[in-house]
Amino acid sequence: MTHKFMMKKTPEFVVQFSPESFSLTPVLGGLSNHNYRLQFQQNGLNNSYFVRQFAATYLGMDNDVELEYAAQIQAANIGLAPNVIVKHKQGMICDWVTGEHWDQTAQVRDENIEKLAQLVAMLHQQPMPSHHLDMVERLQHYYQTLNTELKTVQLAQQLTLVIDLIEQHLPANRLGFCHHDMNPLNFIEDEQAKLYLLDWEFAAAGHCDFDIVTLFQTFAWQNAQQALFLRYYNQYYPAAQVTLAQLDVMAVVVEMMTLLWCIVMYQQDKDATYLRLWQQSEYAITDKINRLSKELQWDQ
Repeated sequence: MTHKFMMKKTPEFVVQFSPESFSLTPVLGGLSNHNYRLQFQQNGLNNSYFVRQFAATYLGMDNDVELEYAAQIQAANIGLAPNVIVKHKQGMICDWVTGEHWDQTAQVRDENIEKLAQLVAMLHQQPMPSHHLDMVERLQHYYQTLNTELKTVQLAQQLTLVIDLIEQHLPANRLGFCHHDMNPLNFIEDEQAKLYLLDWEFAAAGHCDFDIVTLFQTFAWQNAQQALFLRYYNQYYPAAQVTLAQLDVMAVVVEMMTLLWCIVMYQQDKDATYLRLWQQSEYAITDKINRLSKELQWDQ
């Protein structure tokens, strides 16, 4: 066996899939797993595949490989995700998408906002996976994972408020097939200008406003881009009729999920990236709660 890039140990599922000579090149992006491009020649053809090796944190975050595979396969069947070729408990091998992630200029182009809206609307209208992401349960799971010294009075109060929002203030008619991690690195446009959504580890039946708010926050769109997205989204999903105002509630929920996830990840490996994200999210959720409490005349 020869290959250009050597990990500590090449995963067995990659060795079994590949001929004797192959190369593995790290792919940047993704905070909780290891991604590679697998390349080899076979029958005179150059072959490229995407390899995702689950890191130790993957199962520690209460993920389930079979649920992820099922979600991505369902999405791939309608052209929204790359095809899964190898499923293994250590990771997966998928089709390689030759293309680009959009830069900040491309992210705000009207035609790309429409593309995103069409993809998200299409996903949300698919038959729901059997697995449901219970937001309250997930938030409580993250919180219980924290060391005692990290469970501050403020964090506990914020969690209580957010659980109340989920149970009392979210639209009840927005359940659908959700990705739950819509950020610019998880979208890629191929050479034929087709858009794909990557990384399905959090995919489940869920509240569709979660996806939209996550997308708005990670793309850092202003009101004009958000309004344009919703115009197209509601056009492609007429029964939804989502408004910017209703998303203010979910924005607090998403920020709480982000905050707790960052703290859990920092607790696990002390990576400065998570500490920076934690600090940003801590500031953001305080601001969002203050603004929402005024809108709802919400007693804090």
